[in-house]
Amino acid sequence: MKLATADRADAVLGEALRVIHAQSLSGGRPPRVLTGDDEVLAVVRAGLDKVREVSPALADDLLAHVDLLVVLDPATSGGLISASSRLFPGLVLIDRPASAHEVAEALIHEGAHQKFFDLAVTRNFLGADAAEERTFRPSWSAAVWPVEQAVAAFHAYACLAQFAEDVRASGEETEFGSNSLLRHARARATEIGHWLRGAEETLEFDARWLLHTLLCDEDEPATVQPVTRPVSPGYYTLDPLLRIARMETTGRVLAGRPGDPPELHWLDGDAADLVVRLSRAPSGLSLAEIESGLRPVLAALCEATVVRAAGAGGVPSSSDGSTHRKGN
Repeated sequence: MKLATADRADAVLGEALRVIHAQSLSGGRPPRVLTGDDEVLAVVRAGLDKVREVSPALADDLLAHVDLLVVLDPATSGGLISASSRLFPGLVLIDRPASAHEVAEALIHEGAHQKFFDLAVTRNFLGADAAEERTFRPSWSAAVWPVEQAVAAFHAYACLAQFAEDVRASGEETEFGSNSLLRHARARATEIGHWLRGAEETLEFDARWLLHTLLCDEDEPATVQPVTRPVSPGYYTLDPLLRIARMETTGRVLAGRPGDPPELHWLDGDAADLVVRLSRAPSGLSLAEIESGLRPVLAALCEATVVRAAGAGGVPSSSDGSTHRKGN
């Protein structure tokens, strides 16, 4: 994990600091980066070690989503304990920490948010038609949260609750600071989670799975049923607007299509392999060229409009992959 220490940090990160400061609804001028403080660097290092020592599973789960840590000058931070934004993936701001435990809690808190932001663009989380009138009012605050913010807060509090239990198990509960959320994390996660159960129709499968799993419910949501629609004879090609990239380490494929918002699909296994094969076939593949065992996969890709059918009467062009239909 990188820590912003250079004198130019304010100039480089100025826009990000301004936006995150505005999103936090803090008044006054945006905060400035604290640099040149060897004591702070030592506390940050100790905090990172503390997360890994006390809760190695959470460290592995969350810290991979944090790329750059920025310590704020307390004279300019306005009491902002920690903050991050989906607009700046991997960037976490914390106020000048007084102890390693403060750093550790901030990393768990904001690391949870950063992971949630990554989940929200790579998994099925929130339906496009989520009811705008569904809002959550936490008992400990006058805030009003839409469903998306409630899910993000639930995930963060669930992670903080796990970290609190790990800290207690290590015998270091007395290290909770006066502003720590760890004492209240489990109760708040439970309160938000129970409310989300009543708004479950606004959640997609992966968000429902996360909700039930973190609440330790015995009744998990039903699994997503595979597409069973038959595919017709003809030629199949990738959508012409689709762009794909394959991850070298995992073999997964990210398929993207422009739009507002852009459309993203993460594919793995047979779906990833078939999409790569189609990308290498300018004229597409006929149904006869696609193994029978992959027909359900092809159907699912067509359902998602990642793959398009030319139809039984289409003959692929030998030049650019366009389709000429009989009679045209």
